[in-house]
Formats: sequence, C-alpha cells, structure tokens
Amino acid sequence: MNTNQRMFCRSALSLCIAGLFSSAAIANDAEQESDNVERIVVTGSNIFKGSANASSSAPITEIGKDAIEGVAAISIGDVLNKIPSVTASINGSSDNVSLGGAGSNVGVSTTSLRNLGSARTLVLVNGRRYVSGVSANTGYGVDLNSIPTAIIERVDVLTGGQSAIYGSDAIAGVINIITKQDYDGLEFNAFAADSTEGGGGRQNVDFTYGQNFDSGNAWVSVGYSNQDVLNSSDRDFSKYEMRFLDTNGDGIRDSIARRDGPGHVDGASLGYGDLKIFGNGDPFNTNQPLLDGNYQPMGESDWDNQHANRTLVTPFERFNVASGISFDVSENSAFEVEINYAQTKARVDLEEAPIDVVNNIFRKGDGGTTGIDVATSPFFVGSSAGQQLLAVMGSDTSLDGVSTNRRTFEFGNRLTENHRETFRIAGSYSYYFDNDLDWKTSATYGITSQQQNNSGDFSIPHMQQAVTIEEDGNGGYQCADEIARIYGCLPVNPFGTTDSLAGQAGIVGFSDEARKYLAVATGQTGKVEQFVATSVVSGELDLSVGHDNMGFAAGLEYRKESAVENPDSFRQLGITREGAVQPIDGSFDVAEIFGELYIPVADWLNVSLAGRVGDYSTIGTTSTYRLGLDAPINDVIRLRASQSSSVRAPNINDIFSTGTTSVANPTIDVCNGTTNSGTSNRDVNCSSIAAISNRMATDPNGEYVLVGSETNNTLVMQSGSPDLKEETADSLTLGFVVTPIDNLYVSLDYYDIEIEDGITTITPDIMVERCYDADPSQFDASCGGKVVRDVKDGPILNIYSTSINADTISTSGLDLEIGYSLEDLHLNLIANYLGEYEIDTPGGKIDNLGKTLFPEYRYTMNASYDITDAFNLYAQLTYRSETKGVLGETTLSDDLNTMDAVYYVDLRASYQINDAVNVYLGSNNLFDEQPDIQATSAAVGTNTTPQAYDVIGRQIFAGVKLTF
Repeated sequence: MNTNQRMFCRSALSLCIAGLFSSAAIANDAEQESDNVERIVVTGSNIFKGSANASSSAPITEIGKDAIEGVAAISIGDVLNKIPSVTASINGSSDNVSLGGAGSNVGVSTTSLRNLGSARTLVLVNGRRYVSGVSANTGYGVDLNSIPTAIIERVDVLTGGQSAIYGSDAIAGVINIITKQDYDGLEFNAFAADSTEGGGGRQNVDFTYGQNFDSGNAWVSVGYSNQDVLNSSDRDFSKYEMRFLDTNGDGIRDSIARRDGPGHVDGASLGYGDLKIFGNGDPFNTNQPLLDGNYQPMGESDWDNQHANRTLVTPFERFNVASGISFDVSENSAFEVEINYAQTKARVDLEEAPIDVVNNIFRKGDGGTTGIDVATSPFFVGSSAGQQLLAVMGSDTSLDGVSTNRRTFEFGNRLTENHRETFRIAGSYSYYFDNDLDWKTSATYGITSQQQNNSGDFSIPHMQQAVTIEEDGNGGYQCADEIARIYGCLPVNPFGTTDSLAGQAGIVGFSDEARKYLAVATGQTGKVEQFVATSVVSGELDLSVGHDNMGFAAGLEYRKESAVENPDSFRQLGITREGAVQPIDGSFDVAEIFGELYIPVADWLNVSLAGRVGDYSTIGTTSTYRLGLDAPINDVIRLRASQSSSVRAPNINDIFSTGTTSVANPTIDVCNGTTNSGTSNRDVNCSSIAAISNRMATDPNGEYVLVGSETNNTLVMQSGSPDLKEETADSLTLGFVVTPIDNLYVSLDYYDIEIEDGITTITPDIMVERCYDADPSQFDASCGGKVVRDVKDGPILNIYSTSINADTISTSGLDLEIGYSLEDLHLNLIANYLGEYEIDTPGGKIDNLGKTLFPEYRYTMNASYDITDAFNLYAQLTYRSETKGVLGETTLSDDLNTMDAVYYVDLRASYQINDAVNVYLGSNNLFDEQPDIQATSAAVGTNTTPQAYDVIGRQIFAGVKLTF
C-alpha cells in the first residue's frame, strides 16, 4: 500500500483533526476512495452512501458539482445563497455604492450562516482558513468572488458552534469549499448567459489540466469570468426611487410614488419657503406623481431621479490561476501544496456629485455662512431667479436661507473602481509512524491586496474659493482669494443663473479650466494578511470502553492576521463630497492548543469530545469545548446530538477600525413629520430643539418637514474599539437520520444558538428612534453625543457609532434533508424552519422572525434525471415564505409591508455528444419572477432586498465542456 492510499484508510477522527476538518466534514473529503472507507461511520450500516449528512454526528449540507454547474454560476456565493441556512451578506446588488467606506467592498461577495453575519461564518478551502477579502475598515469575511467555481469539487456546510475544532469565527458554523484534487486529464469549459430583458449577462472560460505520476499528482487550472453590468434604469421596478404615500387621509401609506427629491438637477434648483425654481427662473415642478402597476410615473416632475445613474448589478471580472501538487516523499511520508491566485476588477457608478452651496460648501449646519447676499451678488443681480427670491425673502437677503441644489454633471458620474489580488499558498508534510500514529504539519499564507480609484468628486475648500468672487477690473470676475488664483482658481456658477451679471460675463457653470482646479481623484490602497501554522499528532490509543480503541488527536496552532489601509489625504481630511475615511493599521496573533477524543462506547453509541484553549494578543485566554453523540440504534435509525461552547474573538475591524462614513437611510430623522401640537414623546422631544421648533413655527400646520436633499445628507461614522472582548456562544443540535431503504434517507435536526456579548454597533435607525421616544424629562438631544444636528435648520448631519459588546442573539429552528436515488434519478430536498431569531440590545429586544431576510420557511429541491445515457436534465426549485418589512405597528399598508412568497426555478439540459464533448443549455429564474418592492431599507438603486430576491430576471445560458 503506498502512502497516499494509506492516508485514505486512516480513522475518521485522525483524518478530520490532522486535516483540520470536523469528524463529519472529513468523512467526505477524499473523493472516491474515501467514499468506500469514511462516508459510513459505522460499518455494516444501511445509511445512504450518497450524502455526508446521512453518516454525520452533526448536520451537514453537501453541495456538489451538479448544483454549481446546473445553474452556470461564476460566483460560489450565488450557489450558497440557495441553501436555506445561508444568506448572502454582501453581493453584487447589495453593496453598489461608491461613497465612503462602502465603496471599498464593491465587487466583493460574502456569506452568512444562520443570518449571524460573515464574521461569525468561518469559510475554509480544503479545511484550511482563507484570508479575508473585505475592507478591514468595514468588516471581515472571505471574498467568495476570489474563489473560481471551476476548481470547486463540492461545498460542505456544517452548522452549529465549531470553535473547538476550528477556532474563532465558527460560531454559526463552517463552510468548507473542497477543490479538485488528484485531477488526471484535461478539461475545458466555456459558457455565456444573458437575461431575456437584456443586461446582467455573464461569461466564463476555464481550463484545467492534471496528471498522475508514480508517487503523486500535479494539476493547474486557469480561468476567466465576467459579470456584465445591469443598471437600475434597465428594470421597471428599479427605474425610479420610490416613496410611499397616504392618498386617502386614513394614516396608512398605500400608494407608491416617485420620490419628491432631491432637487439636485443639472440646471440647478433654488428654493425659499414655497418658492421653488430653476436657476434660470423657470418654475420647478414639485409634483410627486404616483407610479402605475408597471412602476411608471403617472405625471411629470422635475425632481432628480437618482436611479437613472445607479447600478442594479455591479460588473466585475476575474482572472484566476490555481495549482496543486501532492507526492510521497517516502513510504512513510507525503507532501502537498496548493496555490491560488485571483485578480478581480469591479466598478460601480453613482449619479454625479450633488452640490448644496449653503450646506455642503459653507457648512451652514456647523455654523458656517456663505457671505453671499442675493441682493448684491453678481450670481443673482440681473437674473430672473434673483428677482423672484428677493420678492419673497423680505429684509434678510442672505443666501444662507436659500436652498441651492445642483448636479455637478460636468465632472461625470461618481465612479469607484476596485482592483483586488488574492494570493494564497498552503502546504503540509505528513509522516506516518509504524505504530499507527500520524503526524501532520501544515502552513497557510494568504494576502488580499486592493487598489481603489474614485473619480467625479471635487475639493470643498477649492469650491468655496471658486464661488467667492469679485470684479476683476476688466468687466469680468475672478476668485477673491489671491493665493487661490495663483494656484489656478477660476470662478464657477453652481446656481444656474445664466442671465445674472456673472452669467453674462461668461460664468455659467463649470468650465474645463475651472474643473482642473476643483476636480479630485481619490482612492486608497490596502492589504489583509493571514498566516496559520498547525502541527497535529493523531492515531489510536491502546484504551477502549467498548470493543474498539479510542481515537485521539492533539495539536498546536499559531495564527497571525494583520491589515493596513491608507486612504489618500483628501479622504482622510473629509474635504470632498464623498465623506471621510480614516487609515487603519492593526494586527493580532493567537497561539492555541487543541485536542479531540473519539470514543466508541458500544456498537450503538460513539462519543466525541473536543477542546481548544487559545491565548490572544488582544483579549487574553479563551477556551471552547464540543461534545458529540452518534447513536446508530440499528440499520434504520441513527440519533445524533452535539453541545458546544464557542467563541469569536474580535477581529481587526472590530478593534482597529478608525471610522468609515456611509450615507444614512433617508428615513433616519424621526422628527420629520412631527408637530408642535403633538403630545407623543417624540413630538415633545423634537419640539424642544430650537432649530426644529423655529421651523415648526413657520409651517402652517406646525409641522417639521424635511425638504429636498435634507433627507440624504446624514452621514454615519462607525468605528471599532480596543476595549472589546470575545463573543461567546452555546450551541445545541439534536437530530436523527432514518434510512428505511438503501436509496432513501431522511434527516431532521433541531438547532439552538445563543450568542452573548455580541459585538455590535447600535443600528443608527434604532438608536435615533429610541433616543427620541424617551421620556421628555430624560431626553438628550445629542443622544449621548452620538447625534449632531444642523444648528440652524435642524436636519441630522452626523451619527457616530462605536463597537461594543452588548447584544444577545438567540436563534433556533429545524433543518430537514431528504435524499432519494434510483439508477437514473436523484432527488434532494433541503429545508429550514426558523422558529426564533431575537436580538436583545441595550435599547430593547428586536424580533426578526418573519422580516425580509428571516422567512419562517425556506427550502431547495434538486433533481437530476438521466433521460438516456447521453441526455441529462437538472432542475432546482428554491422557495422562501412570505415576510414583512416591519413587524408590529406600521403606517404602511399590508400590501406594501408584505413581501410575497416566491419560487425560483432553474433548469439545465445537457447532452453528451461523445466521450469528450458535452453541450448544455439552461435557464435561471425560468418563470421570470420579479422581486417585491421593499418599502423599508431597500438596497441602494434596487427598491428591493437583493440578498433575498433575484433582480436580473429570466436568464438563458449555454455552454460546452470538453474532457480528455
């Protein structure tokens, strides 16, 4: 027996620990040879051999090549999102914003088990850790777009706390991506897909070659994938930004309308009180037309439609190279190494940068002033707009009281381009002693490097100088600051007043020469690094409780992670319209000792014990354990259970994040709509703020109503904390597997996970709500220094949020899996029932069960049928039950608040022309299911929740696979 064969014949426990797999996961890891040895934990059982889940002491969902190829996926994240226990955390439609820190993750795909977040979901490749691909200033998670589907053999999803086996981050469970191993031959695959409505197409070409030699195997794979853009304007449901109105006065918002704002239009808009005009003096149509059944406006409006330039699906392209070699060093030792390199490029467009001279440029809300008098300024003297403004302004003619909005279309769209490179190398050396002990030492190094480039922005200080003008003595105008003129400052006119003195002198917008002084190209560089070294001894002990000896494994692990991000000086200073982003530089390391025992107690009972102790440079000592029970009562029934205590140590983002800026939800300001006659806590508290009270006093209804861009100017600053400690979690699973006949199995498992000291930043919406709903005698208008308002007009300008250990998260439910196989037909059902998902926060409990991303029921059915030896038909049905946007009381109608249940059908037909050539044709979302409108917290540019709903529509794909 050679060394490679011997490795496959080791005990399940020895393999799983030596390879850093769980007992259940490793039982699947060795392809055909392991199928014969390790897929069945108890020999002689009738447990169905086609599924790891049927022979595991913990629930495992196995996603094979059929599920990946059956939907023609170029991102494994899209495949995982169809599993009922998995939800996309970031995908190509959920993070399509180029502003602030969010722009750093354009083109990234991450996943979340049990909806517990990507930081609590440990993603492995071949049982080893994989470096994070998320901006360290915004989060943590493996970028699934960096792992090409072409090299993936299957994916094992192991849920429940697994920290005793894998270390930190495995609170929700483990997603183990198994790549092709020992490949012998040549494979070429190419396919293309496009939607029937156009846009959002994808293409893939990959080539894999491998060869066995006397003592081992070597292989290499090269591939290219591309995802085309889909613009928001390409689909009716996302063409217009929406608002939801009460049209019959009953207090219930039951109709969909175009959003009444913002006023940032190419020709500029000016407003004072009820007056709303363009810069050229023409009236501005403030109509808010309702949308018809096809989401088209039933009327005209001059408000800017931001969705005209937004993105529904972010384009990205990937080039990848992967390679591996494994060989016997001697009869008693083996060596293997794998290398992965992926280069991804992604971009996203956002509408041209808005400019509000009063608030953005001169920062009126922070106490600034424009110094511009409408009565005397050359921007307004002689203009129709100036005359109309003076007619309503009274004695105070300062521009500070005028709303001034414009799109800086001359600068082009705000564009973010991200270029990422991910490199990873992993290797191991194994030695097999004659006394049946195995020793395995392995190491992994990974690095994600990123270059981000942004365009379409401008310098705010330079813009101040360019709109502060004086006569130049030659009948024209110049920048008033002499030093600014030396550096190239030229006057600009952001007011659209082409008939003013300035306009008549030729200052009508932003000239090419003026833009050279104003335009700013920003960006940042960053890298995340990870190093892991592990050494394990495993084998059998000469001890037994029952008939068989105990198995054991014991080892040491060292891990170091570090991250650096350096935004350019413009971003650090926050002197552009984009918002401030700060640099980050942090690292931590941990040394751990771990062990496991596998105890065959009796023919019908096996017990597994695992423990791990770690010493972190940041938080000190942690400890975890896991107890597993596997009880094959007879050939038909297998009972299983596990109890574990897990930890998640704070990662680099949690501790070292220095602050990222994002734009808050437009509905963040709960004072919008409050009145000075209201008696609720919220009305009273809002009325107590001078700026809001003053506006209420001038409103005929005594109401505080945000107008124009005021709902879009709130920035949220989130940062980490060095005071964080670890999260802890208790997980319980109880289940059984029934195999009444050889080709049928049914498993049902109950899970319960409770996380304490959950690391969180209080959601800005909830923080503001609870702050302003407090008893007026306890009300603090600054919400403990976390909310900053415009001191003159009242809108929220900034919200500050810092990471804390505060949440208790509880979730429980049931997982059902059914597998049935005949000679030509294979059926599989994976289903989840969510019984509880509750977060206990410092502000109170939040029940998520039944919200959009937390449906009560989800299931996926797969079927593969060999109609003939050459013709195969594959189908996949996914379902998610009805959900609500808001639980409890809401002003939304039931129709607008309800996200209907949805089915998606994917279908593929393949034909084997000969031994070498296979052609296939298929469709994703065959019946062209359209997403429901999300009336609360929709993703930017989508009007829906793309982690839950397909936004592309029906797609047709076709391809060819050549195998030699």
